[in-house]
Amino acid sequence: MKKFLWRKKKMGSIFETAMLVCFGFSWPLNVIKAYKARSAKGTSLAFILLIITGYLAGISAKLINHQTNYVLVVYLLNLVIVLTNLAIYFRNRSLDRRTETMSRDNTENEAVILFGGSADKEIPVAEIAQSYDFNFPMYNRSFHGLSLKDAKKSFSEKIETMNPEAVILHIGADDLDLFKKNSAEFDIKYIDLISFIKSGNKKRRVALISNLDPVNAHLFDEMNRHIKAIADSEHCTFVDINNAKLWNPESTKELMSFMYNVGFDQPLNVKKPLGDISEILYSWAYQNGVLHALESKAV
Repeated sequence: MKKFLWRKKKMGSIFETAMLVCFGFSWPLNVIKAYKARSAKGTSLAFILLIITGYLAGISAKLINHQTNYVLVVYLLNLVIVLTNLAIYFRNRSLDRRTETMSRDNTENEAVILFGGSADKEIPVAEIAQSYDFNFPMYNRSFHGLSLKDAKKSFSEKIETMNPEAVILHIGADDLDLFKKNSAEFDIKYIDLISFIKSGNKKRRVALISNLDPVNAHLFDEMNRHIKAIADSEHCTFVDINNAKLWNPESTKELMSFMYNVGFDQPLNVKKPLGDISEILYSWAYQNGVLHALESKAV
């Protein structure tokens, strides 16, 4: 009878060991797969913890019953393998977070920033970018009464940390007194601002937007000639805001939609010139009365 019970107990241990060996072979394969995947996506932390809890319960039962045989060794081996899988899970989660951060950084680094004054703040650049299916983000970082005197500080505090790929600069309307007093100093400060904007990224593109003032038209025309000359010397794009009345953003939008629908989607994958982007923004501004606000401000 005792011999029968001993054999029965031994057979139970053999089957239990067989079960553990099957699990034991499965877990190393899972560990290798997870390690190579370098991502925790599709892996359940709760499931791993549940398995670990089960093995700990089995080991505890063996110890309480003083069953310190080879089955306990298999339990311990499996537990070590599952704990290894747990470590790889947290390693993969760390890699996922790093990838997501890099992805966000790359997206932000492709951003185009509108850096202007009071009226420019009214231009909803993000909505316009979405409406025209731009393949890069746009942000409006304009400030009330922006002038050359405080522009560097505003850029440093609010824009530089975003590391934009391009900047649309609309400044000068609040520097009329400086320009009248000393146009050469105006030029120096303007060029110094452009150099400061590019200092964080030598490849950063910059577009310079002209200014409006129907009352001081002659003086502003002269200022705009200076800005155009600065754009040429500093390798920036110059955009004449007076042409906003002639631009038709809707026809541009329809052309883009047509090209996409017939399959010519390649142009949408190419970053648009800053001139085109500026034209779309300021034609919208003209059609929605924002440029009138610029003119009123000047008056």
